[in-house]
Amino acid sequence: MAFKLVVLAALCVYVQAQSSSTTLAPTMAQKVNAVATKCKTELNSPPEAVALLGAKSLPTDEKQRCFLECVYKNLGIVKDNKFSPEGSKALAAQRFKGDELTKANKLVETCAKEAVVAAGNTEKCALGKSVRSCFVKNGEKIDFFPKA
Repeated sequence: MAFKLVVLAALCVYVQAQSSSTTLAPTMAQKVNAVATKCKTELNSPPEAVALLGAKSLPTDEKQRCFLECVYKNLGIVKDNKFSPEGSKALAAQRFKGDELTKANKLVETCAKEAVVAAGNTEKCALGKSVRSCFVKNGEKIDFFPKA
């Protein structure tokens, strides 16, 4: 009988721990998935646009550029139609630690200079492409591309 009570108590503690862990802040993958789902729905994006998030490739059309720009805006990487070093560093701090965070912050500083849209560029969602180009070009040194 005592053994059954111990097992029951352990089971209660396990169930409580599991239910408590579900109320914690979402992981980075969960955040990216939620944002990707939101943008996919809002923009009616095709599957290949969503697949870009975990790939090291550039957008090839307007739907892909706009999907990426939507994701970047919703994650704080883009703010006020510009690359946001502050938002990007805050996001990096949630995902990386130690040396990886240092590398990520260097990437952010580089992209703050490179991820711009040239004056006169009329391409729709050009900032999505510009940010992505910088991430692909300079993000090789860290495990930068999360899977959605």
